[in-house]
Amino acid sequence: MSTRKVKCDEGKPVCLRCHSTGRVCEGYGIWGGGGNDYGRRPTGSSARSLTSFYTPKLVQTVSKEETRCLEWFAYRSVLKLPGVFRFEFWDKLIFQAASTEPAVLHAIIALSSAHKREGLCFDTTPDTALDEQEHFVLKHYTDAITHLQSHFTSKTNRSIRVALITCLMFIIMEYLRGNFLTGYNHLQNGLRVLNEFSARSNAIDRYSLFQEPCCDSADAWIIQAFIRLDVQAKFQHRGSQFLNITQEDCSHDGPAIPPIFQSVNQGRQLLDRIISQIFYLHHQCCRQTQPSNKVDPQGLLSRQRNLSTKLDSWYNAFKASRAVLPRSKITQNTVAYIILEIYHTVAKIMIDTCLRLEDEMRYDIHTDAFEFILAQLNHLRDLSLSPPLALVLHFSDTSSSIIDLGAILALYYVALKCRVHSIRHEVLNFLTTITHKEGIWSSQLVTRVIQEVITIEEGNFYDESVAAQSDKNEQHAVLPASHRLHDIEVLPPDGYEGTAILRCKRRSDDNNWEMITRELVYDMKNRRWIIKPEKNIGFNC
Repeated sequence: MSTRKVKCDEGKPVCLRCHSTGRVCEGYGIWGGGGNDYGRRPTGSSARSLTSFYTPKLVQTVSKEETRCLEWFAYRSVLKLPGVFRFEFWDKLIFQAASTEPAVLHAIIALSSAHKREGLCFDTTPDTALDEQEHFVLKHYTDAITHLQSHFTSKTNRSIRVALITCLMFIIMEYLRGNFLTGYNHLQNGLRVLNEFSARSNAIDRYSLFQEPCCDSADAWIIQAFIRLDVQAKFQHRGSQFLNITQEDCSHDGPAIPPIFQSVNQGRQLLDRIISQIFYLHHQCCRQTQPSNKVDPQGLLSRQRNLSTKLDSWYNAFKASRAVLPRSKITQNTVAYIILEIYHTVAKIMIDTCLRLEDEMRYDIHTDAFEFILAQLNHLRDLSLSPPLALVLHFSDTSSSIIDLGAILALYYVALKCRVHSIRHEVLNFLTTITHKEGIWSSQLVTRVIQEVITIEEGNFYDESVAAQSDKNEQHAVLPASHRLHDIEVLPPDGYEGTAILRCKRRSDDNNWEMITRELVYDMKNRRWIIKPEKNIGFNC
């Protein structure tokens, strides 16, 4: 049966047929872009006019301050925030949506202003009056919410797309402002809406999602953006929504892994979906321990084996794809493939340990993998500072913060799961060299959380062990199971005046669980996170 083709009406600035269906056209469709110029990033050193990104009518009607924000968004935010895995959501969709949807327009103005402000040195004391730029951010934040009301009422596919795109801008903006809990709540709301949307929308084809170039649609790009933020957040071990697509992947053993990736972004998208399935498998394993939720243990083992096989297939495709990279030239793809290999290694450890809920000693067999991750991160840092990449990855007038995967999450994972004393402190030394954010992850807060976890777990264990050993070699001392923490999770703060909460538990030698909570607050004077007077309380894990 042949597919019926819908002719693009090439209306300006929006192709109405493509606009209504969420498809891509070669004309002016807001939901894709095809051959039009909206959203194409500037190349080389050429400075292109704003009408290369937004419609002329929009550029003519905004104020001077709003124009500066639109310029910042096009020439700084879009190039910096997505990191090395920038994709069509940033290059096409967001510009087209902003050109016709007031909610999206006000959201990106607020985001760009917050991004510019985040790179400045300013007083963060809670009693300081909001400066003009903060008032500007809040004004456009409010305007975006106001314009969303009609979309919440209509609940058409188009309105839901507008709401989801605006929600993504809100998440990123709040992360940049340090309001991590508010950003996380926006993420959960977006995931709920996305699940409702995907369940009823014929525009989404599960088998075509993420399989470039078939994913040329707004729906696929929006889902990609949410999955990236969701994977980040799940590493903080907070209970969160699971996308329908993740549960479908588990049921149908999808998606298929090609022999070679068509792009580095396809490799990233497929790895994200595998990691999401690992989290879902771990979630179901946790439910198995509850009397009211019986899960077939053999089924869990079978899925673990399938995920391991799928990850091996992914790595074979990764190696085939990396082999065709030009070796004589260092590019952003060089960095992207290093990051992919780092998180592939993390995923292998996760698969091996995801069904061993109470066996923290299992991580000891992965010491070589932890050392590999750390070595790759050091290599990544050196590469990013090299002349070929420094000009591309860093801007002198912005902070180093991004909203995608980088080094921080991997450093956090190594420090929490590797109990080798020297490796943990190498992680802390690495973290002292960075001060930026990566999505929901703040390097300063992560550093303090890691320090506290090490303090709780190790205490003076290594001092006593070294003293007891004739060769004084701490590497021979293995941290006992009774010292190791389980189910570590971090409740992020809302701003510098907020409180971050570290929760975990530990099984003592008498087989009882000790529930541990630490509260972290920001020391405004010394500009660092500190621990409030400790208290141990119970919680439902």
